[in-house]
Amino acid sequence: MPFGIGEQWIKAEGVVVATRDHEYGRDEYVVEVHPQGGAPFRADVKKWYAVGFWPPTVGDTVGVEYDPKSHAVRFDKSDRRTNMLAKTPASEKAQQDQAFNDALAGRTPTASDQSLAGLDPELQELANLQAGGTAQAPAADGKEGLDFQFDADGRPAAGQVNAVVGAVASGQMRTIKGKADEILATGTHGTAVITTASPLGKTVRDINPNADPSRLNDPMWLFTVEVSLAGQEPFPAVFGHRVPLAKLATVAPGVRLAVAVNPANRSSEVAIDWDRSPLS
Repeated sequence: MPFGIGEQWIKAEGVVVATRDHEYGRDEYVVEVHPQGGAPFRADVKKWYAVGFWPPTVGDTVGVEYDPKSHAVRFDKSDRRTNMLAKTPASEKAQQDQAFNDALAGRTPTASDQSLAGLDPELQELANLQAGGTAQAPAADGKEGLDFQFDADGRPAAGQVNAVVGAVASGQMRTIKGKADEILATGTHGTAVITTASPLGKTVRDINPNADPSRLNDPMWLFTVEVSLAGQEPFPAVFGHRVPLAKLATVAPGVRLAVAVNPANRSSEVAIDWDRSPLS
């Protein structure tokens, strides 16, 4: 797609869904762009010819920029996932320096560091976030977890999803391997309707390199859903979860999923049964 004068470039996350090799290497990509607050769309994105370009592969989540009028898309040159020469943001550099100095001095994480904890099937360690940033209070059900506020339609308050996605992608929010398979095996089964779904900029490999090899390239997404279990009123939940590459095109608000829930922490411990999802 041609680029011209007057285009307004907006940053977003994108998932690579196909690549095409040319004579001198991988030059062209189909990227599914996920604008904040808008519907996903796909675009043909060309490699930018510059020293330092790191070619992504199918399933990778990368930074892009798009024009809302023309839907022209290009890779974000400030994104270190595709530009090896991109500078580390000052805030992230300061955190890296602090962590390095703490490790060198043998210091353990502070109490505030310990507050970045919660339960979540695939991420399992997330900060308690509200629209304005971190919140020290536990979630509404008394468990450590994501403290989201939902409206009457089961949708999170503005800014909360973007705050979590940004914190995970930047490394400010810790992530470790989770327990989705355990919840599917032992939890209460039901259905859930997606209210929001956003890529987190990480893959299963980033969270748990020892996971099932067939899942390592699956991207991680943040979901908010309305869960329905037999004999209970529907309730909202928020959790991180992998999305199989073959299912990426089916993930969107309004899609119904087969899920399992840990009744002891139903607002954040939800696992998607991808073998049965999406439901018709």
